[in-house]
Amino acid sequence: MQDIYEVFSGSSIDASFIKSYLEDNGIGCIVNNLLENSIGAGWVDPNSGQGSTVSVSAENYEKAEKLVRVYLDSRESE
Repeated sequence: MQDIYEVFSGSSIDASFIKSYLEDNGIGCIVNNLLENSIGAGWVDPNSGQGSTVSVSAENYEKAEKLVRVYLDSRESE
């Protein structure tokens, strides 16, 4: 099994854009929607307001982290 590392935690909308951005750059990722997961389990996690997380494999972590930073910096400059 491969090690997986989180590169983003925040809104589901941002997570969706980050997923597309990473995939466009050849990096596969996993998006985990905390609210949907807790509802599917039959209960609601009080911390699910964070939205979603995006995770990548260990081998892609450094590149993905840089790309996520670029994406978030571009959002701040708008």
